[in-house]
Amino acid sequence: MKVLRSVGWAVLGLLLVSVAGLAVLALRKGDASATSRAYYATMKEAPRTAADWSAAGRLVEWKSTLSENAACPPLHVFTIALGDPSKPAVLLIHGYPTSSWDFEALARELSMDYSVYALDTPGYGFSDKPKNGYTYSLFDDARLVDWYIRDVARLHELTLVTHDKGDSVGLVLLQIYQRYGSARPYTITHHVITNGNVWLPLARLSSLQKALLSPLTGPFLSLVLTPGFLAKGLANSVYHPPLAGAETAALASIFAYQDGTRIEHEIIGYLNERMAHEAEWLETLARSDIPTTLVWGERDPIAPPAVADFVWAHALTGRVAPASYWLVPEAGHYLQHDQPQVLAAIIRLSVGAIPTTGEIAGARLVDSVKP
Repeated sequence: MKVLRSVGWAVLGLLLVSVAGLAVLALRKGDASATSRAYYATMKEAPRTAADWSAAGRLVEWKSTLSENAACPPLHVFTIALGDPSKPAVLLIHGYPTSSWDFEALARELSMDYSVYALDTPGYGFSDKPKNGYTYSLFDDARLVDWYIRDVARLHELTLVTHDKGDSVGLVLLQIYQRYGSARPYTITHHVITNGNVWLPLARLSSLQKALLSPLTGPFLSLVLTPGFLAKGLANSVYHPPLAGAETAALASIFAYQDGTRIEHEIIGYLNERMAHEAEWLETLARSDIPTTLVWGERDPIAPPAVADFVWAHALTGRVAPASYWLVPEAGHYLQHDQPQVLAAIIRLSVGAIPTTGEIAGARLVDSVKP
């Protein structure tokens, strides 16, 4: 009996310590900086690539189109433009849970030949991360991108490159674009789709993703999830090879901006929208008259090549527009980071002309169609 009492008290003590530790995490003081430049200016040794990316961008004001956010004031949205604006434009749309910084290496590579544009959707990166019931939505993000193209960057033609959650934003944007009909205010000359769970039945969501998405566990996990823990988890699981220490620190600093990990449950809710609309969005892609290139990092543990195979077979073959499908064997989920030069080479080749045959070092052309 004494042994049982001792074990019971030990378990109770462990639970109390755990709860106390979680309470400390939940009550931790988060960043409340108004801008990312001010945020990095307070650091003695700011992560270089993240701070440089912040310094190269600018903020624009955006008012959500959702009635649920009507009472929310306009947000500051981070945008960045690199390269010669007289050259052909490439617009990069990032995924979850990261930001436009994902494209840092690719953007530098492409900016030698293109004018490169990117932004952080609300809740991500260096854009505002409102809390207190703000509704995040793929539909709102797509309207933001459409507005950015028309009224901020003022692009007449562009190549659209999307990744992860950005694939879904891009497909909603494609619906907006198709509804414009002959009155389109701009032309998407090419659509490049990279690793993302655009068909969830074939996805391999991580345990953390599932827990953050759950209404039972997600809100609490978001309170206790630290930027360092999230960055290290991603660094060791979805990049190939894993991120180096300096890059992990840069990623953690972006998550910490405006205490971003506190809203992980809210922003991962995009998967519910994805689930509800993914068949419809793939039908939109199948109707598209835009030449499309599908590029997939083969070592992706979250969105495996089976997802790309499905999209290729059900949405990109048999269209009126040409398409091609590439695999990058030595890249993980973030192929734009893992193999930026390979992805840049595929973009350059694809934007010039969709090949029926072709070779790029570090990539394999799986199939192509040119009606």
